[in-house]
Amino acid sequence: MIRTTAAAALLLMAAPAFAQMPSPTVGGETIATPDLVAAACAEGRVTYYTAQRDADERQIVQKFQQAFPCIQVSVISAVTGRLYERLLTESQAGKIQADLTIITDEALTQRLVDAKMVRPWTPPQAGQFAANAKQDGWWYGASGALMYFIVNTAAVSEADTPKAWADLIAPRWKGNLSMAPVTTGGTSWVQFDFMKLNLPAAYLPALAAQEPKVFSAYAAVGQSVARGETTIGIIDSLDDYPLRVGQGAPIRPIYPVEGVPFVNYPLMLLAGAPHPAAAELFGNWYLSKVAQTELVRIRGVYSFRADVAAAPGNPPLAGLKLWNPGHDAVLRDHDTLVNDVIQVFGRR
Repeated sequence: MIRTTAAAALLLMAAPAFAQMPSPTVGGETIATPDLVAAACAEGRVTYYTAQRDADERQIVQKFQQAFPCIQVSVISAVTGRLYERLLTESQAGKIQADLTIITDEALTQRLVDAKMVRPWTPPQAGQFAANAKQDGWWYGASGALMYFIVNTAAVSEADTPKAWADLIAPRWKGNLSMAPVTTGGTSWVQFDFMKLNLPAAYLPALAAQEPKVFSAYAAVGQSVARGETTIGIIDSLDDYPLRVGQGAPIRPIYPVEGVPFVNYPLMLLAGAPHPAAAELFGNWYLSKVAQTELVRIRGVYSFRADVAAAPGNPPLAGLKLWNPGHDAVLRDHDTLVNDVIQVFGRR
């Protein structure tokens, strides 16, 4: 926990005056001490690197800035791989720009921890997160997404709609599938790990033989299916939801009978960050019920908090056959799986 120091007190004296210091309580939930709020307001800004959609994050950030108008949030959005490389480059140059980050890959998260680029952090809500949704004291699952496939309902009848992962390798779907590569991030990694461990050994080669259209991001997969360019797309629920619910696109999610991969999106504070108090306050707020409810409403993601319901149009997690390999397995198998999948699909 960041505490107000003499230096922070001096900063407070120089900070812009506010009629009233913001409350450390949001929605009836205490997320900070008054000292942390004061120190964060003295810093006055926070830079947030996120692998989530830029437009979504900017909507969510508005809620934070309404509660804490003394802090301006700069949002930098990119896919996980690019953010990871950017963080490494800044660290090696000794010019840390980001204060905290969300990426979608637990293995890359652990590499940041091992490189001492992440600082210890235990938010007030830590106890609400299950063991498989956090690495206690380091990162917490800011949200989660499902991996499944969607179908274009204008192109695929109910009778012809595939119900299982195994159905995707039927001859009729050759040239009609879209997906993202294993290198996209933790979402695609968990999807391919599920396929490798839970489906026959011949499945991945058979899927590659279907000549799927491979996009660099899942948003493009969703657009492809929504426009009817491909009729089935393997996608994460994060990118399916805004098209299906927000825009009313003619797509339907299928929760495969073999299981539905579930992915953590780790949130962590960065060591050597220029605004450590503001980062901690923002991170604590992001895990609050108020913020998590906002994430679910805007983005259609799932919260790891039991007191935050699924978004309208999404089934509750309790009714699905969920699968996650676990933190240790992700770390152990990460590079091997990437290499194995590239051998089958090529480096795309």
